[in-house]
Amino acid sequence: MMNLKLDAVDVLFMHYITDRTTGEAHKYDFWQFQYDRQPADLVRRLLDAGVIYEDDSLPETLRKLRAFELKYILKNSGLKVSGNKPDLIKRILQHAAEIDFTDVPLKNVYKLSEDWFDFYNQTRFLNYFHFNGSFDLNEIYEFYLANDDLDNHQIAIGYLEEKVHDHIDDENKYTVVKSYFLLANYARVEMEDLSLSIYYLNHFTMLVVLQAAHHFDVDSVRAYFDLDGYTKDRYRAFMKSEEMSPDELSRFLMDSTKALPYSSEELTSASDFIVKLINEKA
Repeated sequence: MMNLKLDAVDVLFMHYITDRTTGEAHKYDFWQFQYDRQPADLVRRLLDAGVIYEDDSLPETLRKLRAFELKYILKNSGLKVSGNKPDLIKRILQHAAEIDFTDVPLKNVYKLSEDWFDFYNQTRFLNYFHFNGSFDLNEIYEFYLANDDLDNHQIAIGYLEEKVHDHIDDENKYTVVKSYFLLANYARVEMEDLSLSIYYLNHFTMLVVLQAAHHFDVDSVRAYFDLDGYTKDRYRAFMKSEEMSPDELSRFLMDSTKALPYSSEELTSASDFIVKLINEKA
């Protein structure tokens, strides 16, 4: 590896460009508008660092063609055009010596260098934060650099839990609410850990209700406040899968969030109100 320090955007682009063609490097303009970087410069940095390389081999370049383009190649060569895309590629490779590829629009593919496989797997969390979070990508990457002994999931969870720890006593708990929302979704989507996801969802939901009660009078909250349908549907599915009664869900909400900086009375009231919303409102 070359001694070139990659920043957060370099690493995010590494995940984007791997297994894409040279033309796809310039497909989107958010690199410039969101990160103030040019795709051509990002490609050059990764090539210079030995992170990626251009692969012009037939198996890789054929994979980037569409099915109708593969069928065109086969038809022009007098070969069968039936089958799905893998079948078409296999047939072309089997008869490659007989095919004239002069006019075929083959494009080189950027591949990840073998020395960077572990780094690639460790930093997949950046994609999640790019698409789902509003935290600073550079700050998240710095957290990774300071904790590079952790795996991909541990970095994402650890960063968000640190945010919770640092802001749980803030008057405005927006950062904590946002962190728990991302934690719940990360555990469900990226880790496929439904139990952990519900644990974080409990904290998110309780905080949303408790913060609403803190800023508005209780009667207004009870009259006008509601949870989003997605959250309620998740709880309904959870109650069904666990054969959990409304009272059991209420106790579960309180027990799992008892470390939140609220009185037991506030936690009890919030959990009962959440269960009421889940069971009474569409």
